[in-house]
Parts: sequence; C-alpha cells; structure tokens
Amino acid sequence: MEKSFLNMSDQQRRERKWFASLMWRIFPEATSEAQLADLVAEALNTAQRPVNPRTVRNWLRSENAPGLHYLLAVLALAGAETVFELFDPEQKE
Repeated sequence: MEKSFLNMSDQQRRERKWFASLMWRIFPEATSEAQLADLVAEALNTAQRPVNPRTVRNWLRSENAPGLHYLLAVLALAGAETVFELFDPEQKE
C-alpha cells in the first residue's frame, strides 16, 4: 500500500472511494479498470486539461485525489442526484 494512503484519514479514504464509484456508475459498460480508465480519460480530456488513463487509474485505486475541476466534471456526468451523496453518503438508491 502507498505510504500516502496509510496516512489518510478515514474520511479521505471514503471520499476517494466514493469518487471511484462515481466513475464506475458513469460507465457501467466498462468491464475492467483499464477500460474504465480509458473511457473516463476520453470523457474528461480537453486541450487545456489533458487527462491520462494512468491518472484515472490512480483515482480508481484511491492513490490520488482528483482536482476540483475533475470532480465537478465527473459529478456533471454522473447526474445531479449524486451531489446529494456529498451531504448524505448513506442515502443511495
């Protein structure tokens, strides 16, 4: 396990796992982490902010936290109802 992951608080771990779960929900057709990383990178990639599939894999593995820009983009792709999970993570359908 990465040293930085060991030093994270439980809250930080939950937040990173929640973000990873959002990416899986956006692309339910993905059958592997590599395929999901490619799909997410393609969806988030812009000329101003390129996204590499390796970066996405780090997010999926909770090794790194995404920047706010990427968090907002993933929330937009996931749908408005996912915003409520930020306030009440227990409230899932």
